[in-house]
Amino acid sequence: MSSFTSVSEKQAGAAGFMVGTTEYSVPLAEKMDVEVELQKLKAELNYTEGFLLSVSRKLGNERFVQNAKPEIVENERRKQADAESKIASLKENIAALEK
Repeated sequence: MSSFTSVSEKQAGAAGFMVGTTEYSVPLAEKMDVEVELQKLKAELNYTEGFLLSVSRKLGNERFVQNAKPEIVENERRKQADAESKIASLKENIAALEK
């Protein structure tokens, strides 16, 4: 039987993932290839940082912000916040696995 526990800090060697803006982690230290997992996380981090850069450029474009519908601008701001949150989580996951 599985159980769930709420913790404030991720365990070393735990694999993390996000659903929406909620972060989950699963302790897998003995059951995973840490190097492979690190490569995956770093690739996802690279992609997400590129995505954040493209959204930031769009929001930094004064013409886009002035001419786009307010709901589109708000959607882009949500994308930016989500990407920033995901980047922070990925960095934490990478740091936890590198310990």
